[in-house]
Amino acid sequence: MKVVLYVFSGTGNTLKVASLFKKYMNAQVTVYRVSAKSGNAPSPEGFDLVGIGYPIHAFNAPEPVLKFAKKLPDVPYRRTFIFKTSGEGLHLNDCSSQKLIKIITKKGYDVTLERHVVMPYNMIYRHSDEMAKQMWIYAQSYVKLICAEIESFKREKVKLPFRKTFYAPLFRIEHIFTHIHGPLFRVDKNKCLNCGKCERVCPENNITFEDGRYKFGSKCVLCMGCAFECPADAVHVGIFKFWKVNGSYRLDELARDENVLFPLVPDHAKGIYRLYKKYYREIDEKLENAGIDVNSPV
Repeated sequence: MKVVLYVFSGTGNTLKVASLFKKYMNAQVTVYRVSAKSGNAPSPEGFDLVGIGYPIHAFNAPEPVLKFAKKLPDVPYRRTFIFKTSGEGLHLNDCSSQKLIKIITKKGYDVTLERHVVMPYNMIYRHSDEMAKQMWIYAQSYVKLICAEIESFKREKVKLPFRKTFYAPLFRIEHIFTHIHGPLFRVDKNKCLNCGKCERVCPENNITFEDGRYKFGSKCVLCMGCAFECPADAVHVGIFKFWKVNGSYRLDELARDENVLFPLVPDHAKGIYRLYKKYYREIDEKLENAGIDVNSPV
């Protein structure tokens, strides 16, 4: 089986999940990053299965994903699955793919499965090492399960009723807001190392270096890659300054660190992390039914 994964990822979380599909799926998997920096996308016509991955933005798929989907060629009856990531497991995120599904089903894509994988926040607040470790270890086990579901040709209805999706279009105004807000980003010259990493990681080519300084245009989609990846924490993010998260979570390193508590949820969760109990109980039940044991790789 040949599989193509079309993935949009700002800070790399969704790409890391895509790498798990490539690792655990018994298939030849090609990963294409949806980005203005990427070359021409491989045609889905040469693949048996199509996967589309994205981070959830304001209860929706990011604008670049929807634009990319509109450009996909019509391929009748092409089996397709969707995987999405976010920093919380709330069921409010269940509706995020409704617009995407509408676009691709009109082109003939047969969406048979959709799955939500929780990964550490790249904005709002920084997760603790314990929580990040839990998220990454569970992501690995959950993707193993999803791969098994795909390989067994599992099919689920992925379209939700209106009463569970009506708010998603309201929050899609974020697509307009990000373009207006983008020019408010700036770089602190006193901190900047002039390494150019922010410019390189921007998937929309929204950052340029002109007249000795970095300039931010109106193509921003609020992926937060520039602020997250900056080695000097020099990027100011406009009105979201209190939500900025900077620096790698070192997920593989945390997963091997026996000194970092695992599992954290639900047994030891306190404060905000109590909100994750339902998500992890649901995942535990799915993994147990599939005979998959969650263990920390050492």
